[in-house]
Amino acid sequence: MATIREVSKRAGVSVATVSRVVNGNQKVVEATRQKVLEAMSELGYEPNSFARSLATNKSETIGMVVGELAGPFFGEMMQFAERVIRDEGKHLIITSGHASLAEERDAIEFLLKRRCDALILHLDLMSDAEILKRVDAEQTPIILVNRLVPELIDQCIYLDNEAGGYLATQHLIERGHRRIACITGPLYKSDARDRLAGYRNALKLADIPYDDQLVVEGDYLEQGGEAALERLFRRDTRFSGLVAGNDLMAIGVIKALRRNGLSVPDDCSVVGYDDVVMAGYIEPGLTTVRVPIEQFGAEAGRLALNLGEGHNFTVQHRFQPTLVERASTRVCLPVKQKPG
Repeated sequence: MATIREVSKRAGVSVATVSRVVNGNQKVVEATRQKVLEAMSELGYEPNSFARSLATNKSETIGMVVGELAGPFFGEMMQFAERVIRDEGKHLIITSGHASLAEERDAIEFLLKRRCDALILHLDLMSDAEILKRVDAEQTPIILVNRLVPELIDQCIYLDNEAGGYLATQHLIERGHRRIACITGPLYKSDARDRLAGYRNALKLADIPYDDQLVVEGDYLEQGGEAALERLFRRDTRFSGLVAGNDLMAIGVIKALRRNGLSVPDDCSVVGYDDVVMAGYIEPGLTTVRVPIEQFGAEAGRLALNLGEGHNFTVQHRFQPTLVERASTRVCLPVKQKPG
């Protein structure tokens, strides 16, 4: 592998001049810059990226913290963020918070120590106050995904989750359902609380009394949806429709309903949330609220490049959910009195 001294000799300039070209110093005369670049190309010289990052204070990397590394939601978001960032010649470093405040903090420290030029954070447990304190303390730009902190609105990529919860519930109300169950996500998460608020608002506007016996807290996992439905059955409550906090729980609900001898949508209409890829392939196809996950990732990547690299992409910060109607919902029929 060629050395910087060999490049300087081939180009007929000093080692310091080669270094300035490598580090993007604008004070180098253009003719000299071209001689150095030609010499680098001829010799196959590749600058040491670590040394260059020390000189330019840029690592050419963006850091990303997600809730989990598995699952369709985070997988799609990471994929589209990485695509945007790689198209600009940068790299994305990804780690997880694992639904733990200590691990969220550790993940952020890990990325900061690697001198990432900006951080994209999907945080579940860190409070708004702690996030604000962190933003004020760090020079590294921070972007929040699927979360709105009002003081940092220009650094957030977020969805109106309350509107999404309303859409899901209103869809069932419009089809004549009045006994509508709700399986929320973990209520320590702001998106789960917002979706529940949308559910309650839709009931209120339709003059349907809120019944806490119809609401169970879930965990955003398929098995959690099954377990939550069994809890509803143990309460001996009756419902003709059900709103789930995400698609994985909705799929778990459909499995549990079938196991109990009930049909979807004839005995119970089910609405999910996210519109992950599998929502359109299960039987029956899942009616769901679409979250633009790909756009979340892409816009977060563009915003990170804007703030960390001085790019000037146009970025959309706020998204509105939409309802995708499939075969898992129908006009209300009389409620079957017992499972099986």
